[in-house]
Amino acid sequence: MKKLFSLLLVVLFMGVMVFGLVGCETEEAVETPEEEVVDEEQADEEAVEEPEEETDEPEEALDAGAVLLEAAKDYFAKTATDNNIMPPADVKEMLDSNPNSIFILDIRSAEDFEAGHIPGAVHSAWAEVGNIMDRIPQNKPVVVTCYSGQTAGQTVAVLRMAGFDNVKSLQSGISLGWVEAAGLPLDETGMNAAGDLDSGSSPADEKEEIIWEAAKEFFAAVASDNNIIPGPELNDALEANPNSFYVLDIRSADDYAAGHIAGSVHSPWSEVGNLLEDLPSTRPIAVGCYSGQTAGQTIGVLRLLGFDAYSVQFGIRDGWVEKEGLPLVTE
Repeated sequence: MKKLFSLLLVVLFMGVMVFGLVGCETEEAVETPEEEVVDEEQADEEAVEEPEEETDEPEEALDAGAVLLEAAKDYFAKTATDNNIMPPADVKEMLDSNPNSIFILDIRSAEDFEAGHIPGAVHSAWAEVGNIMDRIPQNKPVVVTCYSGQTAGQTVAVLRMAGFDNVKSLQSGISLGWVEAAGLPLDETGMNAAGDLDSGSSPADEKEEIIWEAAKEFFAAVASDNNIIPGPELNDALEANPNSFYVLDIRSADDYAAGHIAGSVHSPWSEVGNLLEDLPSTRPIAVGCYSGQTAGQTIGVLRLLGFDAYSVQFGIRDGWVEKEGLPLVTE
């Protein structure tokens, strides 16, 4: 009996031991280290993390000087086929055919405009043209008139660079061209201000916006200077100091060879764009042509580029020689 009871105790003890061992193994099998759980959570976060959005880099601003230089070179290249000047007879013909087919901008004084102007013309003081650029149409021919054509020439150059490819100047202006040369009548209907017209024009792109701003500065500056130098004044300055002015002659090569201002440099008008980066910025530039009109256009472009430039009054042929009797050289 004692043997049986002892045997039962042994069996019971062994069962308890086996159960304990199995329980321990089970706990160890399901136990997950805390470190591994953290790693899995981080992995999950990394898996669902969205990439950062790429931001567009701001566009680089246009260089104003480069924009103006490009427009200037293009301007002179185009003069090989068109001098941007319209004879009075052509203007009169267009007006007779259809008064609304042409826009005439008169930049003389208000008093002279009211005293007599081309029929249908509108007025703006020259220094105020920058403020009425948006009133100038771009969908029909525009003719700018002044007294002799020189300030109109400057105006035409600046407007054409600003995108007004439809603008020309009246040949020889109101006084010398329309009245004296063509003998055409003027209208005395008082004031017709360009500033009263509706706005309709604007820069086409960012480049034109830059040129419009430069144009406004140009026109504001002419309130104190017309950028024209009389022949005697230029001659005296050159006699006192041959380097006081850089003189650029834009007439034909044959006419330059036949006689030119002493010390002047020659370039065909359409090729002036090739000289722009070599022109001096430390002394004034005087430009001579035949009557002053194409020199006026040249001055408009050069001043937009920042040069201290002047046109010879009435040109080399009509001013320097015929009006002033000043000498030319051939060497």
